[in-house]
Amino acid sequence: MKVYVLHASMYGHTEVLGSAISDGAKQVSGADVIYKSVDEVDPEELKEAAAIIWGSGGTFGEPNEKMSAFFSKLGGIWYTGAFQGKVGGVFATTTTQHGGVENVCRALQTPMFHHGMIVVSNTGPNDADRAQYGCPYGAVAVIPVEQSKDAPLNKPTDAEMEIARNYGKLVAEAAMKLHG
Repeated sequence: MKVYVLHASMYGHTEVLGSAISDGAKQVSGADVIYKSVDEVDPEELKEAAAIIWGSGGTFGEPNEKMSAFFSKLGGIWYTGAFQGKVGGVFATTTTQHGGVENVCRALQTPMFHHGMIVVSNTGPNDADRAQYGCPYGAVAVIPVEQSKDAPLNKPTDAEMEIARNYGKLVAEAAMKLHG
């Protein structure tokens, strides 16, 4: 069962969060996880997926331009209905707490609904980490911009990465139940 995890990362932050989602999906027995940038994927290859999880950094609460360009390539697939019944999930990053990360997730879900996909919510135990870092719409991380171009890449917190791993596993498990 193929699970595609796709990121539209502009500066590397979203790619790091997506790697945790990919790692979580790999924990599901029988899941063949393909992790790629949206720049590297041919939308036609997604027809063979049981699950697709895509993520983007946010630009004023909306998916970034790489993700928008990717979405514009999906019209023919929408017309054929090739994504109907596939399992979907989303993830997003922003640079500030009020950068619109939840809105980015919801905007990433909208094409999935248009394609007839089954979108998995990011729910889990109601603990302190989920209360602070969780989001029911998908996996998220708030990652400040580096102080300079020479600074090491800022990364999601350990809690954000763990929630992302759990979400990747959850989406892959749902796909296994429906398509395994």
